[in-house]
Amino acid sequence: MAVAKPRINGHKGAPRAKQQPEKLELVERHTLADSVYAQLRTAIVRGQLRDGAKLKQVELAEQLGVSRVPVREALRRLQAEHLVAAEPFQCFVVTTLTRPQVMELIDLREELEVIALKQSLKSPDLERRIREAKAAAKALSLSQDDQSWLASDRDFHRALNGGTTAVTAIIEDIRERVHRYLYSAPAVARRRSGVLKEHAALLAAFQAGDEQAVEDAIRRHVRGTRKHLEQSDVDVGPSEVDSSATARLDIFQS
Repeated sequence: MAVAKPRINGHKGAPRAKQQPEKLELVERHTLADSVYAQLRTAIVRGQLRDGAKLKQVELAEQLGVSRVPVREALRRLQAEHLVAAEPFQCFVVTTLTRPQVMELIDLREELEVIALKQSLKSPDLERRIREAKAAAKALSLSQDDQSWLASDRDFHRALNGGTTAVTAIIEDIRERVHRYLYSAPAVARRRSGVLKEHAALLAAFQAGDEQAVEDAIRRHVRGTRKHLEQSDVDVGPSEVDSSATARLDIFQS
């Protein structure tokens, strides 16, 4: 009885190589969602999209020249960060914080900063964190624009607190929710000078390993920011303009 020979070269009986799924389309969609997210987030944090501004998916998609899918993904991410809230009929609205709520968040940040910094003092990575904080401190200058100043300031605190800790993540969330009001506060030179001195005092306390001095330094620093907001004519709360007429978002036009 003849035995059938296995077929080769793609015929029946030959093992087939596994085909890798095509992922280019998914990467492209992800890139679009990231771009929409980044631009909307920048507009909110800078105060270009005011408290109470309505964000309609269809209108945003048409204006940006994309489908509603990346717009919806971007809005969901902003919702998770408490920067927008969902409303009926596929609409989102920029969240509103009252002045007392903003001050409450700053007070909460103060307590969390104390916890984070005390943990850092006991970290085996303390020396590395101090080096990174020094590098971030050098990036701060009185002549910086508001955006780069706040970014460098965030890098400084993130370096000292430790970038991967749970308390740092909560502090970052609070900072992002409050930053839009810092943008609307006048960037007076004397406050920036004070910040630089406060950073220097905080670093000195860290290097000395003095826990009480570290706590005192960070409390003075955060309270200085709180006082700056209290004394500034900051536009906090719902916008008095027609929020349904979403800003033209000129930042999207390239």
